[in-house]
Amino acid sequence: MNFDSIINRFRNKFGKSDKVDWISERLDEIENHKSNNDTIPFTIVGVKDSGFLTKVKGLFSYVSFYYMPWKYNDIDFWKAIAPKLIGEKFLCKIHRIDKDPIAIVLNGDFPQFKNAELTIGEEYKGLIIKTADYGLFIDIGYHFDWKCGSMVGLLHKTQLADSENLEDYKLGQEIQTIYHKPNKKGQILFCNDREKVDWEIGRPQKLIGQTTWATVIRHDDNTTIDLLVEGKYRALLKVDKKAYAPKYRKEIKSAKNQLKHTEIIHCEVTGMLEIDRMLKVNWLTEIDTDIVVDNSIVNILDNEALEKLMKLKNNIQT
Repeated sequence: MNFDSIINRFRNKFGKSDKVDWISERLDEIENHKSNNDTIPFTIVGVKDSGFLTKVKGLFSYVSFYYMPWKYNDIDFWKAIAPKLIGEKFLCKIHRIDKDPIAIVLNGDFPQFKNAELTIGEEYKGLIIKTADYGLFIDIGYHFDWKCGSMVGLLHKTQLADSENLEDYKLGQEIQTIYHKPNKKGQILFCNDREKVDWEIGRPQKLIGQTTWATVIRHDDNTTIDLLVEGKYRALLKVDKKAYAPKYRKEIKSAKNQLKHTEIIHCEVTGMLEIDRMLKVNWLTEIDTDIVVDNSIVNILDNEALEKLMKLKNNIQT
């Protein structure tokens, strides 16, 4: 028995010849794809200094950041989102293939994404690709699992919610943000102040003339009371002289003073103070207290409407 036959026996025993044949077949297949300029899928499996370790047709390969399906003007942006790209699939063409040693280089730099329709006021999940003194740059392509490519926008520090600070965020961090509007150049702008965005697109204004619920907010002095209509929009709780006859004002004022923090009450939205971003409301005392006011809005509600309000109140409180 010669040396070659011994080697072949060992290869067959451990499956090595089959593996060599499989690799050879894949290389031939990839070479054909290159010759035909075919478009084929690849998967990102790791990150290198200037590109990604990938797999195509089951073999390890490489794609440079500069030949990915979208571009960033800073290589560090790729490194910020790289962990979230592991396992993602994109399309490529074979740029180069060497068989000895094996080296496969990919080119994904061509159009391959569907368009995404963004809705002002909607929330989107993104990744922070840059932090600056004036704000955060966020890529919400992540929200669409990168099927729409990269969509980068700016969350300026002036558009953060009151409870947020720039220092709270880090490069590569996942963030939930609200699409605000495009600027004059078409750049995406974000705003995390939900109340501000809602006022700009007219959501609180649509409540005028409606009967709804509100959460009682007692301030630290325990005497000042505000409302959050539908748990979101600020409103003043006042005993309006025009809304109530003098004989009811004392009872209503007393009932108001007994309201507890986070208690749910019912109201009619009558107007707004747009500059202050506040709604004007009348308290529907007939639902929440034993006070019955003549000629109030409750007296013109039918039984079905009253029943719905009471069910709403019970659901909220439970």
